[in-house]
Amino acid sequence: MGDSSLSDLKPEYRVDGSCWKFVPVISEGFFNQRPGDIFRHHLILLQLQLAVIFTLAAIIHFFLGRFYLPRLISEVLAGVILGPTVLGRFFPDISAVLFSEQSVKVLATLTRFGYLFFMFLIGVKMDVNLIKKSGKREWTIGTMVMLFPLLVTVMIGRHISIVVDKVDAQSAEYEVSFFTGVLMLTSFPVVAILLMQLKIINSELGHLTLSSALISDMVSLVMVNIGNYRVIMLLASLRVALKSLFLVAVLIVFILTVLQQMLYWIIRKTPEGKPVKDAYIFFVVIALLVVAIVGENVGLQYMYGPFILGLTVPTGHPLASTLIEKLDTIVSGWMLPLMSTYCGYRSNLWNLNRLPPYWIMFAVTFGFFLKVACGFIPAFCFKVPCKDATALALMLAAKGIVELGTFATNVEKQSTVTQEFTWAVIIVFIVAALVPILTRKLYDPSKTYAGYQKRTVLDSSINEGVRMLACAHRQDDALSAIKLLQLSNPSTGSPLSVYGLYLEELVGGASPLLLNHQLGQRSSSDGGRWQPIIDVFNYFKSQSSKPTQVHVYTAISPSSLMHEDVCWVAFDNLVALIILPFHRKWNRKGKLISDSKDLRDFNTKVMNKAPCSVAILIDRDRGRNSLIIDESSTYNICVVFLGGKDDREALSIARRMKGWPSVFLTVIRLKETEDMITGWEGMMDDECLRDIKHPSNENGNVLYKEEIVRHGADTSALIGSILDENFDLICVGRHSQCDSPLIEGLSAWTDLPELGTIGDLLVSAEISKPISILMVQQQVIEK
Repeated sequence: MGDSSLSDLKPEYRVDGSCWKFVPVISEGFFNQRPGDIFRHHLILLQLQLAVIFTLAAIIHFFLGRFYLPRLISEVLAGVILGPTVLGRFFPDISAVLFSEQSVKVLATLTRFGYLFFMFLIGVKMDVNLIKKSGKREWTIGTMVMLFPLLVTVMIGRHISIVVDKVDAQSAEYEVSFFTGVLMLTSFPVVAILLMQLKIINSELGHLTLSSALISDMVSLVMVNIGNYRVIMLLASLRVALKSLFLVAVLIVFILTVLQQMLYWIIRKTPEGKPVKDAYIFFVVIALLVVAIVGENVGLQYMYGPFILGLTVPTGHPLASTLIEKLDTIVSGWMLPLMSTYCGYRSNLWNLNRLPPYWIMFAVTFGFFLKVACGFIPAFCFKVPCKDATALALMLAAKGIVELGTFATNVEKQSTVTQEFTWAVIIVFIVAALVPILTRKLYDPSKTYAGYQKRTVLDSSINEGVRMLACAHRQDDALSAIKLLQLSNPSTGSPLSVYGLYLEELVGGASPLLLNHQLGQRSSSDGGRWQPIIDVFNYFKSQSSKPTQVHVYTAISPSSLMHEDVCWVAFDNLVALIILPFHRKWNRKGKLISDSKDLRDFNTKVMNKAPCSVAILIDRDRGRNSLIIDESSTYNICVVFLGGKDDREALSIARRMKGWPSVFLTVIRLKETEDMITGWEGMMDDECLRDIKHPSNENGNVLYKEEIVRHGADTSALIGSILDENFDLICVGRHSQCDSPLIEGLSAWTDLPELGTIGDLLVSAEISKPISILMVQQQVIEK
C-alpha cells in the first residue's frame, strides 16, 4: 500500500448494487488524463476559482481604488462579472465548467465558515467596556438610530406587502421582517471598518460614532432574536419557542461561565511576554465550532454563538492579540472577500425585468432616510455641528460585509427569490459606495486641528502659564520628558500644566481608547503596562515644590492613527507645546541601539497636523540617573539662533529655563553681517532677543554671543565647535530660514528633514557625546 498511488484506485465501486463513479479530489497529473478532465477534481477547480476571483477583484480595485471606493465594491463587481449576469449569460460553456453546481456549493460552505470566524473575531475585537463608558449622548443616538427605524419600517413594510403587493400574511411575516430588518440595523464592524478607511476613528466624531454603533449593535442583537422567537411562536408554537429559548439561555450561560473561565485559565498559564501556545489556540477554534453547531441546533443562528464566545475573550495581550494575529489575515484577506464575491455571483441583474415590490422600494427610500434622520436629530440636539451630525448619521446607516453575509447565509433558509436577493446586494452595493464619498465631502479630518488661534509658548499668557503635553511610548521617554519639564521653571506667577500621554498600539481590539486616569477610567485589559509611566508623572508632581498640575492619559489605538490621539488631547486641553520622543535610542556608551521607522512616521504626522507648537526631544544624556534634577547641580543650555519663528519659539522655551538657579543659558546668534536686519522677520527676531542681549539682574546666568558666518560650511563648522563645549541641552528651531545663506548647501545632505538642517547636524551619527537636543517647530497657523 505504501507504493500505491491514486491511479491504483479502482475507478468505480458498488454500494447496494448501485454503480458510483470515483473522482479523486486532487488531480492525478496533467499528462495522466485528458486535458478537459482536470476540472473534474474539486480541489483543482477550487484553486482555479480562487485565482480567477482574486485576480479579477484586484484588477477592478486597481481602478476603483483611485476614487476611494472600498474594496468591497470591487469584490462584488467581480462576483457579478463571474456570475449569471455576465459570464453565465455570454459565455455559458465556460461558466458551466468553471462554476459547476457542485463547486458553487463548496464556495458557499467556505463563505459560511468565513462568516463564522469573522463574527468570532468581531467579538474578540469589541471592548464591551466601551458601553459602560458611553454617556447619555451615545445611548440616545445608538438606540434611536436602530429602534425607531426598525419598528416603523418593518410594520409599515409588512402592511404594504399584504395590501399592495398581495403577499400572504405568513410570507410577509417571514420575508419582509428579515429583509427590512437587516437593512435597518447598524453594524458595529461595518462602521469600524468605515472609520478606519476614512482615518477618523481616533477623532471626536469617530469616538462618538463608534460608541453609538456598538450600543446600536448590542440593542439590535436583542431585537433580532426577539423577532426570531416571535416568528417561531407564530409559525410553530409557544412550547417550541420556550424550549428553544431555554436551550439558548443554557448555551449562553455555559459560554459565560465555563468557557470564559477556561479562557482566563489559558491567560494565567501563559507567561508574561510569551505567545499563547498553539494547543490553546486549537482549543479555542474547536470551542467556537462546537458552539456554532450547538447554537444552530437549539435555535440560535450559527454565527451568534461564536460572536458571544468572542466577547468573553479579554481584550489585548496575550490571548486576543494572538487570536487576531493568527486568524485575521486568512479571515479578512481570504474568506471575507470570498463572501462578497459570492454575493455578487448569486445575484442576477437579468432577473430585474420589473420594478421591485413596493415594500422593498419603501424600505430602501423611506427606511433609509428615516434612519439617517434618527441619527441626525439626536446628535444635533446634543449640539453636534450640523455637518458632523449629518456625517455621523450617514456612517451609522452604512452597509457592508455584515449585511451581505447575513443575506448570503440566510438565502437558502428564507424563501427569498433571486430577484429580492439581487435587490439586496444592489442596495448594499450602492450604500457602501456612496456613504464614504458623502462623508468625505461633509467631514474633512485634515481641518480638525487646524490652528486658527495662536497656541505657542511664545504667545502663552504669563498669568495662565504654559500647558505642555509630554508623549511617552516607554518609561525612558517619560523620564526624559519630566527632566525637561522641571527645567521649565514653573512659578506662582507662571504655573505649569503637564499632560502626560502614554501611547500604546491597539492589538487585539477594534475600539481605540483614550483613558483619562484623573477620572479613574480603566480598560478591560491589564493596565500594568502603563502604570510605570503614570507613576513617573505622579512622582514628578509629588516632588515638585513649585505650582504644577499633572494630568495623565493613556491612548490605545492603531499605530497608523496614533497621532490623532496626540493632536486631540493637545487640542482639547489648549496645549501650547507637544514634546515627542525621538525615534532613535542610544545606550550609555553612545551606541545606537534602536531606530524605529514607525516612530519617525508618527512624529512627522504629529508635526504636520498639530494644533500647537511641537518639540522633538533627542535624549542622549544617559549619565543622569536621578528622576528629579538637583537644584545644586549645574545645567548648561545653548540656543542656536538663526532667526525665524521656529527659533523664536525655541528661545521662548529656553527663556523660561533661565529662571532656574542652576541653569546657565548661552544664546548664540548666527549672522551673515554685523548689521543684519531683514524685513519684518528680522525686526521680530531682534525684539525677541532684546531682553537677552542686555545685561541685567535677571540675566546673570545668561550669555549672549553673535557669530558671523558666510555660508553653510561656516555654519557646519560652528555647530561642530558648539558640540565640543560642555552643554547638556541644545535648543534649535526646525526651519530656521531654509532659504538663508547661513545654511546654503546643507539641506542637500539632510537625512532627517523633520529635524531641519541644524537639527540634522546635531544628531549626526558621528556624534557620541551625551548632549540632548530639543528641536522646536512653532505652530503652523491656518491661512
